[in-house]
Amino acid sequence: MALPNEQAIVERASRGDVAAFEALVKAYETKLYNVAFRMVSDSEDAMDIVQEVFLKAYQALPSFRGDSKFSTWIYRICMNASLDHLRRHKKAQVYSLDAPVEFSDSEAQRQVEDSAESTEEIVEARFLGEKMLHVLNDLEPHYRAVLILCDVQGYSYQEIAEILDMSLGTVKSRIHRARNILRKLMDAEQSFPSYVKQDERRDDR
Repeated sequence: MALPNEQAIVERASRGDVAAFEALVKAYETKLYNVAFRMVSDSEDAMDIVQEVFLKAYQALPSFRGDSKFSTWIYRICMNASLDHLRRHKKAQVYSLDAPVEFSDSEAQRQVEDSAESTEEIVEARFLGEKMLHVLNDLEPHYRAVLILCDVQGYSYQEIAEILDMSLGTVKSRIHRARNILRKLMDAEQSFPSYVKQDERRDDR
């Protein structure tokens, strides 16, 4: 949901209005964290990236001309910071999907909530969520970026092109290739924990 009167708030923040900038932080910190976390797969690193994003945004806001939407501009900063982090830290990250990360007025879950009722379905859903993030981590960063923006965040091709500062054709090509790679990786990961299989066998009796 867009921040009401966002353009006016951005203009005030660009003139040094601290309260206006804090309103932007509250509106975007969880969204930016979700993007950063899916890129780097580490909660502390994602929080560091978000702090870096807002610092850069605060410093650059006076020169923000509004050629693009503020959301596009700040997501571009976030994605660039995440890609820079991945270039600096190429070692695989270890992460947990259990506890939410708390913000000043909200929290972000590390896995998508599901409506499964049985224990078996809950276990299976969590396992698949972990597998999906694991497979995303196997993608090269530039493929991971377009999939996160398109299939997780729901941005259009045009919006992704603006965020990543690349041509529309390049975006379409990368998304198509990334989805093919992801599909092959997921096919190779189609296995379930032994306790899920055991529970399923019990139910068939």
